Amino acid sequence: MQTVHAADVTIPAGRESAINFVTGVTPNCRNIAKPKMTVVKAPEHGSVRFQWVKYKINNISKLCDGRPAWGMAILFKPKAGFHGKDRFTYGMNMQKYEGRSDTKYIQDAIDVVVK
Repeated sequence: MQTVHAADVTIPAGRESAINFVTGVTPNCRNIAKPKMTVVKAPEHGSVRFQWVKYKINNISKLCDGRPAWGMAILFKPKAGFHGKDRFTYGMNMQKYEGRSDTKYIQDAIDVVVK
C-alpha cells in the first residue's frame, strides 16, 4: 500500500467542489483504466463522492500536460452552515500497466478547509 498526503484544500461553503482528480495514463497519454475508489474514513462535516469525468491533464508528464483524459473527480460537499477544517481518507485500486491485471492500492488523507 502506498500512502500519499495532500496539502490543505480550500473550498467555498455551501456547495460541492472538486478537490482532486485521479487518473492513470500511458506514455502516449491514453487512459490505462478506471480506478476503483472508496471512502476509507468519512469526513465529519460533509460528504465525499467520486465521478468519472473528462478533464485536462496536469502534472503527470510534460508530454501529456494540457491534453484531455478521463479521470476520477473527488468531490466534497460540506454540511449546510459548516465552516472550518475537515478531513477524510480515500483509497483507490488502479491498474499499474496497460493490458495487465496487476494493480496498486493507494490511500490518501485530505484536509479540507471550508471558507
